[in-house]
Amino acid sequence: MRILAMASILLITACATAEAGHSTGNDTCDDDILHWSNMIDKRTDAPLHAHAIIMADLAQKATSVWKCENFMEEALRMIRKTDGEYPTE
Repeated sequence: MRILAMASILLITACATAEAGHSTGNDTCDDDILHWSNMIDKRTDAPLHAHAIIMADLAQKATSVWKCENFMEEALRMIRKTDGEYPTE
């Protein structure tokens, strides 16, 4: 019985999905802003760091959730490493 319970827990854990901190198209920008606040101080070496801050400010002043999510995604893209490299444009 214990083995069956442990196997079930293992299977459920292995099949569960996790999100990286934010998602788009969910009618809120709060998770994007939280993800931004968790990342920005860790990525001060990004070439587009200053531009990302400006984009995040635009996101927080946006008049719609859609605009906020788009601006915030662009800000996050500017500080996100892809294949170990930061974007430069």
